[in-house]
Amino acid sequence: MKRVLATILSLVILIGVLPIVQAESETITVRTIHYMVEGEKAAGMETIQKLFSEKILEEEGKVIKFENSAYSQGTDYWPQLNSSINASDFYDIMMGNPGLYTDLIKEGYVKDLTGNEVIKNLGLTSGDMGDVSYEGKWYAYPVDFKSWGVFYNVKMFEELGIDVPKTESELLAICEKLQENNISPWAEWYADGASVDINMRTVLWTKALANGDKDLFKDLMSGDKTVHDYPYMKEALETWARRIGNWARPDAVSNKQTDANEIFVSGKAGMLYQGTWNIGSIEGLIKDKEFEYGFFLCPTDDSGQDPVLNVQVDQAFMINPKANNPDYASKFMEFWLTDCMGLWSDASFQPGITGAKTENTPPLLLALLEAKASGNTACYGDFTVPFTSAFTSAYRTALTAFAASIVTGETQSGVNSVETCLDYMQELFDEEIAKAAL
Repeated sequence: MKRVLATILSLVILIGVLPIVQAESETITVRTIHYMVEGEKAAGMETIQKLFSEKILEEEGKVIKFENSAYSQGTDYWPQLNSSINASDFYDIMMGNPGLYTDLIKEGYVKDLTGNEVIKNLGLTSGDMGDVSYEGKWYAYPVDFKSWGVFYNVKMFEELGIDVPKTESELLAICEKLQENNISPWAEWYADGASVDINMRTVLWTKALANGDKDLFKDLMSGDKTVHDYPYMKEALETWARRIGNWARPDAVSNKQTDANEIFVSGKAGMLYQGTWNIGSIEGLIKDKEFEYGFFLCPTDDSGQDPVLNVQVDQAFMINPKANNPDYASKFMEFWLTDCMGLWSDASFQPGITGAKTENTPPLLLALLEAKASGNTACYGDFTVPFTSAFTSAYRTALTAFAASIVTGETQSGVNSVETCLDYMQELFDEEIAKAAL
């Protein structure tokens, strides 16, 4: 069922309330557009919507119905959202991080949440709030966060006498050992732009923030700096290239996330470099299998120090003040954040932004919450601005060419080394800067 859901480009669900109500009860429809095509996340939100509907019926005697529209983030979400706004066919709730939708903010389609008491009382970090802010103002409700690292096959590691690595050298030695035993070290999925992006972040974000370069993305987009001005751009590429090594599967470039998950769970690869948003998908695949996985943050050097946890707000939701029911949309989001965070985390396999947990919260989520609470983090929201969608696309295009060149051994779009990748990346950035100047 999960794989079926993941391929649906558009899914519209009407959720009502179960109790029978009198005909004269006022009915309020809250329209939501999102890109949670993963079944467990959408189902979790629907459960919370039902609880909210029951609450409002009991307290106010009003019938709340939710109309949910889901689209694939990488292909259809923005075109659908944009066309609905152009047609004045507004959604009350819009999923997304505000930094990617600045035009909507400027045109008044996103509610200013600055100073919202519920958000204030969540006790979130500046990095958390940076992810849902634009020019110092709050424009979205943050729900959970994501990070990335290495999922590994526990049984395989035990049978081969492999311990979780503390250093990069130990990690590369694991790759060698798996290869020697005719097992692919990695289930790779470079056909998806998110994959090539997260392979850079552990070094790039961590080093940039540690060196005070909070304006990195801002200065790259303005042209005040180039990728050659940041040594950790080169370092991140070199570190990633060492992980790819000579071990890449022939299908590494063509695989998408779902392909890599199948390869990993089937035991054809020992490790999977992935985001924590993928936990629910893996759980869905192993329901009827005897398969145990573990997770560790990827060591990128030989210092032996604990790796820094990268943190980025994942699910976040904006309110359109021009829609029909923005007040009830806000009430729903605040209900979600205050009454249902533990429920959401358990249903979605996502670590909640508030740190909420229940007796059913899986150990991996507990470990992620603990790691975030430790403060040993590098948060995307601590950069002054994020990459725009156009720059993200350009960045990922260059990274994909880099990965393909290593896997195939052939030049891709002029890329066949770290330096040529940086040159190509800067060329694409220059094109975006020139477009903005027109």
